[in-house]
Amino acid sequence: MIETRVVRTLDVSAASGLVLRDGCFHVVADDENALFVFDRDAATRRIALLPGDLPEQHAQRKESKPDFEMLVDLPGHGLLAMGSGSRATRERAVLIDRDERATVIDMSMLFAALREAFPGLNMEGAALLGNEFVLLQRGNRSDCRNALVFIARRDLQRALVSQRFVVTRAPRIVNLTLGMERGVPWSGTDLCVLDDGDLLVSAVLEYTGDAYEDGRCLGSSLARLTSDGTLRWQRRLDTMAKVEGVAAGDDQVWLVSDADDGTIPSQLLWASLR
Repeated sequence: MIETRVVRTLDVSAASGLVLRDGCFHVVADDENALFVFDRDAATRRIALLPGDLPEQHAQRKESKPDFEMLVDLPGHGLLAMGSGSRATRERAVLIDRDERATVIDMSMLFAALREAFPGLNMEGAALLGNEFVLLQRGNRSDCRNALVFIARRDLQRALVSQRFVVTRAPRIVNLTLGMERGVPWSGTDLCVLDDGDLLVSAVLEYTGDAYEDGRCLGSSLARLTSDGTLRWQRRLDTMAKVEGVAAGDDQVWLVSDADDGTIPSQLLWASLR
């Protein structure tokens, strides 16, 4: 089991994507239209990704939210927040450049192509790996498949210019075997690249049967994979928090949680892989 330590609570309640850059934690929440920047001195800054406010009522907010589940550091470009693709309202990405200008990218064509392989599409993690852009498909009790989706990096680069993500090479799909406990499958929630090129995936035991409804969380874990998706190890975390975002460097890991309750702040946690 991997021990965790709570670093701080965050001024969001549904943290889902995490990047550590320039000494600051950058976080997207799946029920917000903004990127949040948490400084080491505990200050918080909000950067708008999309205009307008989301409804306060939970069901309406869930129906209309962009569902930003992924946050990727793109060197030379900025930070890319991506929707999960699980609904038509969740097929946008937003690039925030160094001047904090937002550019919306239409992801619908990419997600339409991926939906042929995953009818219950639910992309939860993304990372740059060499010449490829890797996405993480999250499984659930109805379709247990977790998978890595490898896309040509040049297609991502074209999308940043054209503002439409079109694939010119068929994505390569590698299914992941994360197992299950008590009849509930481990479902991947985020993805990052370690210093040696391995992949680190966060996963949860969530009692839900689709990509839309939330369920009770029975635990979280980390899984270390080779760059081609082969499982090296998978270990439980000692927290019952539902871990939705992961960032790593120098054998240190930072995690963010989502309690699926707007009244409960997300946590920023730390762990060591040593």
